Amino acid sequence: MHLKLKIKFDPLKILFVRPKPSPDTIGLQHLMIVEPLELEILAALVQEEHEVSIVDMILEEEPVDVFIRTFAPDVLCLTGYITHIPVILQYCTAAKLINKNIITVAGGVHFEKFPEDIDHESVDYRIVRNATRSFPQLISFLNGKSSFPAGALGKHEVLNEATLPDYDFYIPLPNRELTAKYRDKYFYVFHNKVALIKTSFGCPWQCKFCFCRKITGDRYFTRPLDDVMDELSAIREKEIYIVDDDFLVSVKRTKEFIRQLNERGIMKKFLVYGRADFIAANPDLIREFKEAGLRTVIVGLESFDDPELLDFNKQTSSDTNRQAMAVLNTCKVDCYAAVIVSPSWSARDFRKAGDIMLELGIKFVNLQPLTPLKGTGLKVNEADLVIGRNDFVKWDLAHVAIRPEKMSLEAYYKNIRDLYLRIILHPKNLLSLLKYPLHMQIKLAKGLIKVKQQYRKKIMEVTKHA
Repeated sequence: MHLKLKIKFDPLKILFVRPKPSPDTIGLQHLMIVEPLELEILAALVQEEHEVSIVDMILEEEPVDVFIRTFAPDVLCLTGYITHIPVILQYCTAAKLINKNIITVAGGVHFEKFPEDIDHESVDYRIVRNATRSFPQLISFLNGKSSFPAGALGKHEVLNEATLPDYDFYIPLPNRELTAKYRDKYFYVFHNKVALIKTSFGCPWQCKFCFCRKITGDRYFTRPLDDVMDELSAIREKEIYIVDDDFLVSVKRTKEFIRQLNERGIMKKFLVYGRADFIAANPDLIREFKEAGLRTVIVGLESFDDPELLDFNKQTSSDTNRQAMAVLNTCKVDCYAAVIVSPSWSARDFRKAGDIMLELGIKFVNLQPLTPLKGTGLKVNEADLVIGRNDFVKWDLAHVAIRPEKMSLEAYYKNIRDLYLRIILHPKNLLSLLKYPLHMQIKLAKGLIKVKQQYRKKIMEVTKHA
């Protein structure tokens, strides 16, 4: 039986909270803090009938209790990733201690597939399918106006895929005014005061290591570009981060996107995700996009070894990666490269990867130890895991999850750290940073120091327990 908050049709006070990562999570939060777009969208869906507020705990210094007491919500809503599970439970528990009648709601991509990981006495409801439809329906249910939504679960209810509604990819306009006090602080590396927009759901590719496609049941859906342009026109920020799992999918759609940008006179700077094979095959289109505002592409190069790429089911090659980097360098488009560090790597493999990255002109890299997240196509012997499945804060794609085959865990972490430093501190790469504003250089330097400290702490921890 599902507990309704009120029988009367009163406006509710709904507090949306973006949790702060655990100190034990090694994350890019030191190099990027972006707006909680999912909360801005959910709040926009219910703001006409209810009083809403968004708190970004990444940027707040006071504990969450202060905001719960001050706003006195009827409903507390939180979203996050697998690494946020302990923090979300902490916030929900705090809310119940302040007022046991506060209804708590948790959502996020991990919980849509594994809601049992957030099943707790302090969590009243979990959103498990089509949040933009299910969440407003849940609020309507709590207010006594409608039945319980099929895309939500009550406390201790078990997920049954057969009873869930079909995937519905509805993206309404977010209310960015609700994060007005934070917006000047949102950035992504050298993209300052950046705003987010989502133009598609899912990914048409089948990479084994990726969780993204599982969220949408292996389906791929795009928004009408007219809607995208309307939203872009309303965004005040000049820097735009398109958070599609892969934006550079269709040549036709990308050309139409550029055409509409030019037709409407939309002048923005874009950060997008794109595959190496698309970039390599379409140099003229990348050049055209550059002229229309493309500034940076996040590229999952993943590996410079063809057998590894084949094993990942990446459907690209090391030669394709080289061609893609050549196109980006020629077009003067920045690349944030993602590279997977395999547990089979030796010290020689780390050196070789560094040699290739410097040869290709890679200045920014995200090294991701191969991580067998639940729900992906990666198969691993659970005995080979060096972090427990329930040690959620460490499933951050930065902690080493699988025991290294050719060196100690301590040595493996040191190799990752040293490879980062080799790329970042290379004289040519340091000189290239001078084109960016000084305050952004300082911000990046501070973030890198914090990340280095996290790796140092991790190495000391591993050494202690060796």
